[in-house]
Amino acid sequence: MLASISASIAGGDTAPAQSSGIRVGSRRTTPVDLRLFRPQGTRIAVLSGAVPVQLLTMRAATVGAVVRVQSPRPQAWGAVVRHGFDVSIAPPGAGFPPPGTPDAPVLIVDDRPAEVGGLGEAGPWQCRLDLRSVATLSDLSSLGRAELMLFGQVSSAVATALASMMSLNMSLVGQLSALGPGTVALVWRGGIQYVELDPSEAERQVLAQSSR
Repeated sequence: MLASISASIAGGDTAPAQSSGIRVGSRRTTPVDLRLFRPQGTRIAVLSGAVPVQLLTMRAATVGAVVRVQSPRPQAWGAVVRHGFDVSIAPPGAGFPPPGTPDAPVLIVDDRPAEVGGLGEAGPWQCRLDLRSVATLSDLSSLGRAELMLFGQVSSAVATALASMMSLNMSLVGQLSALGPGTVALVWRGGIQYVELDPSEAERQVLAQSSR
């Protein structure tokens, strides 16, 4: 069995229920996990399509995390969270998510790609996945408070600005402007990692239903 590696997101504490994190994909056949749930909360800015977040959400719901999705397109999420034990989908801004605990961490998905401005707050044992888009460089700077950024393909101008903002060597970000649909970049201050998404056949079927 291959050992998992984890993206660094400012601390290594994990909830007991997800001690190995939630798998996002693989890098050179080695599994890559994200440690989403920590005592101080985690904010992840997602600047890509919905598929990486749908995959993470599906896997978090399957292992028992409480899931709250806020989205103007509920049809994109119903199949994704069908097998969770405590999940809900609501319009943006509807209600407040429950507090997270070590035994019941909470995943909050804020699906508003057109939203302008920064990220929401994450409480203890909560993780926020905020789907956003980057139309201008100022959009990028407004997301700098995230512990982790998850990118799909971006323009070379955004990649250059990201390198400066996150203290990355330019040689590491060149691939960002040529990412394929099945690859994402995990970016944190001083580091970047390219990961291939690895949905199972059953997960592919759910993702296909959600894209209709």
